[in-house]
Amino acid sequence: MNGYDFDQTIYDGNSFVDFYFYCLLRRLYIVLILPYQFILSVLYVLHVLNRKQYKQAFHCYLFFVFGKMRLVDKFWQTRIKKIKAWYLAQKKDDDVIVSASPEFFLRPACDKLGIKHLIATDMDMRTGLIRGENCCRQCKVKMFQQRFGADTQLASFYSDSKNDIPMMLLARKKYFVDGNDIQEYQA
Repeated sequence: MNGYDFDQTIYDGNSFVDFYFYCLLRRLYIVLILPYQFILSVLYVLHVLNRKQYKQAFHCYLFFVFGKMRLVDKFWQTRIKKIKAWYLAQKKDDDVIVSASPEFFLRPACDKLGIKHLIATDMDMRTGLIRGENCCRQCKVKMFQQRFGADTQLASFYSDSKNDIPMMLLARKKYFVDGNDIQEYQA
């Protein structure tokens, strides 16, 4: 089994940020929340809010987006082409995606790609609140091991971020992805 981070690893960009702007263009009234989101961003940069608090508060815009799942489906119809060619060339049936992006948002993309295994943040799509933990850093390892067992080792893990080194340590081979450049990581 091979493991992959999603955003900026197999997807060219940050998919949930792309979705935010996609919603903003289609639900213009979300612009009214921008001052609140700006203040949240400042508080996050100043370390007043942790990552989970910031993510939940920022994504409160989801409450105001009507027809969310229809928008998610339309988004993936046009953005699935941003999946990188190198990934599509090596994709296997037992691949697992481990991502901090919301599960409700990534599931349709994984379905389109034929990816059965997805571990992601359990975010309430109506409110943006996170149920449980944000799937990042060491939490990715915890969620992976809960799902597949503590002894499960990956053949390889690919990520664009050093935040995923804990996941990489579960793999025999580790790779950093920078655009389409893939370099093996020596721990």
